[in-house]
Order: sequence, then C-alpha cells, then structure tokens
Amino acid sequence: MLKPNTMQTFEGAADLGGKLRQRRKELGLTLEAVAKEAGVTTGFISQVERNITSPSLASLTAMADALGAHIADFFDPPPKPEETSRAEMRELYASPGGGFDFERLSTSFKGSTLNGLLVHHPPGFVIEEMVHEGEEFYYVIKGALTMTVDGMRTVLGVGDSIHFDSMRPHSVQNETNETVTVLVVNTMDLFGEDRTKGPPNG
Repeated sequence: MLKPNTMQTFEGAADLGGKLRQRRKELGLTLEAVAKEAGVTTGFISQVERNITSPSLASLTAMADALGAHIADFFDPPPKPEETSRAEMRELYASPGGGFDFERLSTSFKGSTLNGLLVHHPPGFVIEEMVHEGEEFYYVIKGALTMTVDGMRTVLGVGDSIHFDSMRPHSVQNETNETVTVLVVNTMDLFGEDRTKGPPNG
C-alpha cells in the first residue's frame, strides 16, 4: 500500500543523469562503451543522462558499475532497515530520477546477498531490456506486470511469480492503467553496503 505522507526523496539525486554523464566524460568513455558494459542499449544510456528516462535500481547499479562507481556515489541511498521490517514503519521512496516508488524490505549483514523491495510501477513504466550478473525473483501483489525474458513475453497477475538468471536478457513493463505493486528480490548490491567484511578488527 502506498504511503503518500511518508514519501522520501534521495539527497543528491537531482540531475542524476548529468552526474552520470559527467562521470562518463571524466573517464573518457563513449555511450556505446558504457552501454555494452552495463548490458543496456546506447539509446537508454543517452536518455538517462538527459533525465528523459528513469532507470530501475538494477539498471542504475549496472551503469554505475560500468563507470567504476556505485549508485551510492551519486546520491545517498535509503538507510539500512532493521532485521524486522514493520509495514507501518517503512518509508516510501521516490526512485532516483523519479519514475517509480519503492519500499526497502531487507537489511544487510556479513555474507548477505539478497535485496528485497516492494516496487510500485506506475502505468506505462518500462524497465529497458538489460543483462547483468545475479538472479531475480518477482511476485505480483497488485495489478498485472509484463515480463519479457529471452524474448518470451509473460503477463504476471496477482499471486504469479517468476525467477530467472539475470544474465538472460530481460525487461519489465506495466501495460495497465493502474499502479502495479511487486515484491522484487535480487542479488545485486543496490545500496553500496559492504556485505563481505565483518566488524573492524574483528
């Protein structure tokens, strides 16, 4: 359920596209080079840099990786939740660059690899086809979501799920006229927290 009274935005996320473009130019990389490394199209990178398209957290993470950075270098990510996440206490975040809203469900700790989110896709929202390391799981809670994996288009309704290797080309689209709410679990390091190191000197 959306919580409009607790909507949070990211510090430093203004002109996200401009910051990504500046980083790319500092490295002397072409749009084509970044797109190939990130597993997306050149046109998508161009639109993100011009703040025309809002990237998903996964595509933004892949772009940042291609730039030798992390999304946390471009804006302050949401704070790490406690181990137990209470629905009434969770914040609703507007994605960096706008376009969709999400709630962070999972925490992180030494050795953890999973990221759990409740994502709210508005009508017409599209996540461009991409390829990246890891795996993804989607479970539809409200509405209907169109998933395309390896060119196979599937419409997921309430209660439907899909789990796939993220190295397979995949895209997401809300083709309906209502907001779709989806539980998304993936293994990308979305928020820049070090899950491999223990406490200092420990």
